[in-house]
Amino acid sequence: MIPTKALRQAIAGFGLPRGQARVLSTRFGKVCLAHTTRDGIRTQVRLVPAGDEAHVRLEAEMAWLTHLATRHDLRVPIPRPWRGGTFVSPPLGLDDETAWFAIACSWVPGRHLTLGLRADEMRRAGELIGRMHLANRDAPSGIAAARAEWGIPRLFALATSLRDLVAGAAAPPAGVSSTIANALRASHAQLANAWRTLPSGADDVGLIHTDSHWQNLRWSRNALGLVDFEDMATGRFMIDVACLWSKMEARRDGQRLLDAILDGYDRVRPLAGHALRDLRVMLAFRRFDYAGWVLSWPHLAHERWGPAFLEGTPEYIDRWLSR
Repeated sequence: MIPTKALRQAIAGFGLPRGQARVLSTRFGKVCLAHTTRDGIRTQVRLVPAGDEAHVRLEAEMAWLTHLATRHDLRVPIPRPWRGGTFVSPPLGLDDETAWFAIACSWVPGRHLTLGLRADEMRRAGELIGRMHLANRDAPSGIAAARAEWGIPRLFALATSLRDLVAGAAAPPAGVSSTIANALRASHAQLANAWRTLPSGADDVGLIHTDSHWQNLRWSRNALGLVDFEDMATGRFMIDVACLWSKMEARRDGQRLLDAILDGYDRVRPLAGHALRDLRVMLAFRRFDYAGWVLSWPHLAHERWGPAFLEGTPEYIDRWLSR
């Protein structure tokens, strides 16, 4: 259900002209909308339930986007100020004892590519990710502290079914055999041990996107943009590279696309000697993350590919961590 009163307050408070609002997502109780004026100008508006740390998290996201756009000239959503100059609204829509915070950002033009991804395009994507990571060098203070660290503890806080399975705190969900459950427990131990061996200095960890897959890239004739910073966090830089490539690795030219991503990244932010080892661990973590998502479904066959994906996860993790 759309909190229409809060939405009307948000449109007025951000000074948006009269137009139409279309719902894009209601994931995790948040409401994301596209507001389009009569002359076709689009703005993304997001309504977030007011709660613990919600305002602080949104302020950090808006500060990071402003930094990327103004200091580093990256093509990202640009925050639109609320009246008075802040980027996050005060609590909105209080009549029914619910409250929402709102943010508004410019629409990043372009389209996402679904077919025909080429090495030259992935090289540009690698450059973009590298430039975003470079922006950590002069990031405004306080942003990292306001965003959770993206790793196994944070994953377990969100993927509680995976956490309970690994801990043996509950019976495996329906459709998950004891063999698969034990294999996932072994995968967790293997992944956690590999993670502990990685360096954790400023060259390896910082503010990351966490969801930088190719569907969040926006391509236009002369520019490449990145959207959906809602889940930005502090974490290992190679998570973003793993995210960008993981949905392409099964393609016949997958290795060539990965080489192009790494080449583009290295051109703007030289890769450390341990970067490939780091990437392998992050690819394993990305798969473990998706396993947690599958286990959160109402039932394992909610999507047809779910059972096979979960069954193949331990072998996938072992393959990357054993190299």
